Amino acid sequence: MTYQKSSLFTYALMSLLALPVSASEPTVGQTIVLGPFTGVGATLHPDNVSPFPIAYYGTDLGFTYQHQDQLRLLFGDTMANPIGDPIEASTGRKFDDSFGSISLADWPDPTTFAPGHIPLIKLGQNPGSTEMAAINPGHAMEGFKTPVGGFSNGSREFGLFFTFKPQGCSTDADCSNGMQCDNGLGFAGPPYSTDEGVTFGCVDGSAEACVADTLADASGAAVAGSGFCVDRGSSVWADSAIGRTNAMGVKLLVGLRSLDNPKMYATVHEWKTNRFLNVALRTVNDFDPATAADAAADGSRQDYRPADGSGKNPRVFLWGRPGFIGVKSTGRDLAMYFAYVDLPAGPGYAWAPQYFTGLDEKGQPQFSARENEAAAVDLDSSLPGIQATEAYDVVNQVSVAWVGELNKWVMFYGGGLVNLPIAPVLPKCGVLELFAGQECDQVVIGNGAFRMRTADQPWGPWSPPQDIIAAGDPAVAAGQYGVGGMLRHPACTAPGCAPHTPAREASPQEYGFFYSANIIEQWTRPAGDGVDIIWNASSWDPYRITLLRTHIKR
Repeated sequence: MTYQKSSLFTYALMSLLALPVSASEPTVGQTIVLGPFTGVGATLHPDNVSPFPIAYYGTDLGFTYQHQDQLRLLFGDTMANPIGDPIEASTGRKFDDSFGSISLADWPDPTTFAPGHIPLIKLGQNPGSTEMAAINPGHAMEGFKTPVGGFSNGSREFGLFFTFKPQGCSTDADCSNGMQCDNGLGFAGPPYSTDEGVTFGCVDGSAEACVADTLADASGAAVAGSGFCVDRGSSVWADSAIGRTNAMGVKLLVGLRSLDNPKMYATVHEWKTNRFLNVALRTVNDFDPATAADAAADGSRQDYRPADGSGKNPRVFLWGRPGFIGVKSTGRDLAMYFAYVDLPAGPGYAWAPQYFTGLDEKGQPQFSARENEAAAVDLDSSLPGIQATEAYDVVNQVSVAWVGELNKWVMFYGGGLVNLPIAPVLPKCGVLELFAGQECDQVVIGNGAFRMRTADQPWGPWSPPQDIIAAGDPAVAAGQYGVGGMLRHPACTAPGCAPHTPAREASPQEYGFFYSANIIEQWTRPAGDGVDIIWNASSWDPYRITLLRTHIKR
């Protein structure tokens, strides 16, 4: 029996024998929409109004972390105007992700946040210009290439960036992290070896635009039979066109932020991954895997608070999914994986993830340096054994934070997506087709809700999901699609309906959807029978980020 199979067997056995850690799990209470955080309808910071009014319309994501007395925010694709032109024309719009910050000294008390009184984000702006500043990690970052998170060690800041660039190969030896070479894959778009553009995987011969050979030799000639590295152990892999391309490894960049220019990052590491291409991250003050099983049932011997310099073993925790949209009905759901790295001390740091592979016979978590040995975590603590299957197809971005008042890890994720056809390029399901290919009509979008799970340990078992706030039925102009709602609906035209973002690619029949929940751990506070969590959520149509407060009952 191989190490991986043995570890997984023990993990399953421990899960079957273990009694539930908690008699009950926290439950979702009321959610209050505080208002637009940035983008359409949000108030600009005074420094972005005068002396140079910033050329800015909207953005998304808004991943947060604390650096000294500032709350940092990393944004995704950012629009300079309503029709969708990206920011920073001065660099040829090669970079379109933005950033901002909030003074925690100015906004220390989240209990005062209310509609009309929410924190102001100072957006990055190029000096002496109306131009919004764009993040530059030394790699082209146009549309669909974004930050996936950031963190601080107290003195230096770090960022992770998704590039949409796979790894070419001729043999398995060319692949990182135990991935294998699929020689039958080609590409559409620019080659993976160039920074610019998005490189889509395709099955050789499947379309006229599919270039069969991915590698070139020293003379520039195509290397026959070359393909892309894939992870056949990933939960999204299947012996189908979309199963093979969804399982491709992609390049994430790990960058060190400049001390002199906040938009600049020096890329120090390239992380080739599939199971963690959709990654969530948090720092912790002290985590020693060798003593994890010796901790109390509530995990109190591990210090899961954000790293503040006082812990002996500060780490960065990583939760990964192999995509953003799964197709459970075809057996390609988005399982979740866990890993950690040492918290970088500064320049010259290592990036060596240790991947969770299961529990040993004593219940001690086991880790491996090889991603292909990573085990999917248990996503249903209410049932015996390992329930690794994600219940919902639409995962989108994931946010995980330690909530000390609950003594729990809390996960927010989910949302929706639009499936309106875009002829002639995406004639079946529109944007959804980019994620699920010809299986897009089997994706269950459901009510487009954000959902919560909780766990005592970062590797679970995680509680079953609970809805936090739902978009509703896009066929009906009601709820979040109605008057006073957060999402645009073409049939909602009365005062109080959410505004439309008239981007060039938008359909007149476009309806809005939620994605990218982000828990702002610095603003979590005890409240009544539980805690209030301040978090932000992205929406397309309107294109903006909204601030919310959700009560979680113990």
